[in-house]
Amino acid sequence: MTRGVLTTMARAWAATILLATGQAPSVSASATVRARPVSTAAPAGAGTAARAPSARVLSTPALSGGVTPRTAAPQPGLLQYNGDWAVGCDNLLQCEAIALQPDVGGSGGAGGDDSEPILVRIVRAGGPGGDVMLGVTALSTLPPEIALVADGQEVARLSSRSDEALIRGDAALRAVQAMAAAATLEVRAAGRRNRGQPRLLSLSSAGLADSLRFVDTRQGRTGTAMAFVARGVAPETAVPARPAMPVVQQVPSPDADAAPGLNAMELAVARRLAVCDASLMADGAVELFPLDADAALLLLPCEAGAYNVSAVPLIARGAAGGRTLSVARFDFAPGFTGEPGKPPLVVNALWDARRGILSSLAKGRGVGDCGASENYVWDGTLFRLIESRAMHVCRGAWEWIRLWEAEPQRAPLVPVAAVVAPR
Repeated sequence: MTRGVLTTMARAWAATILLATGQAPSVSASATVRARPVSTAAPAGAGTAARAPSARVLSTPALSGGVTPRTAAPQPGLLQYNGDWAVGCDNLLQCEAIALQPDVGGSGGAGGDDSEPILVRIVRAGGPGGDVMLGVTALSTLPPEIALVADGQEVARLSSRSDEALIRGDAALRAVQAMAAAATLEVRAAGRRNRGQPRLLSLSSAGLADSLRFVDTRQGRTGTAMAFVARGVAPETAVPARPAMPVVQQVPSPDADAAPGLNAMELAVARRLAVCDASLMADGAVELFPLDADAALLLLPCEAGAYNVSAVPLIARGAAGGRTLSVARFDFAPGFTGEPGKPPLVVNALWDARRGILSSLAKGRGVGDCGASENYVWDGTLFRLIESRAMHVCRGAWEWIRLWEAEPQRAPLVPVAAVVAPR
């Protein structure tokens, strides 16, 4: 889902409980994590369901690389963790560094004596003249003015709007360059009402310079005057151009909230294909949404935990009562997808019928400060990734770093002349 929706949900979780037990698998300092595409096909043994008299199973052979020849498989960017900072870049070379809360005693939880959760983010666009953004975000209202202080000297003054304050351009670049060279960093309230500049956050500088050097390297700015850390004399025109935005075909969904429900035989076939917890499948509500004139998305509850509910996505084609069922395919598997050979899992699934977007949001723990999220559109054959975000360490970052972006291009909705009839 988009960063705005993701942020709103994550803030709500973090505001409910800032310190939670449990965490995602630990990642050591200066570690790099790469997301891995997974092809999804019908599970072994699915063909046995084809004997059901009122529904047929459409086999789903694995595609080469998990995709059709029209487009290459998405390759989301890298995430790296340096000390108390996380950094990553997407396929368009937009890079982001986010401050993490101190890891006290290796617990992965929030540390320090600051009572108000505050997040500091540095974002830079790829290509020559790539814009720089320096932002401060809170879970509640910020003071009207915010000062960023490096080694006791104010390096930036930000005006806030409710819970966010930011600056862009040259002022942001100069502030980030000063922060990269500092030993101590603070976020303070500023302005006439805060003449004493009360401290809002003691910000760790551990790993910031390494994270910004990662950005310089990834964007090809090393040795240029506009680099964050690795500055030189080369002109900004030496920076490589930003890659082109990938475009994926999207079949617009019909103007309908739901598709006709499954009959008993269709449901039995769906449960065989899902290969998951029988009791949850029996108790959970099955959701069915129209994708195009012939196909519908079926979400079958499969696994449930304290803060994640996973569903197996199936595709139902044809007329109600005699549908052909198959496991949904993705050009990049949703995060937290289960064992190889089993169907993919969409976590905390959300189908936006108006925009035709399927979202998966897998949380690493209840506060929502770690996990993975993906947005997909339907191209008539499989779901194609248009956005991927992740944060693999659970240390207070309710904003997750974007690792992939693509632009959906809507094709005209063409009625299907014939549907698959029941046997």
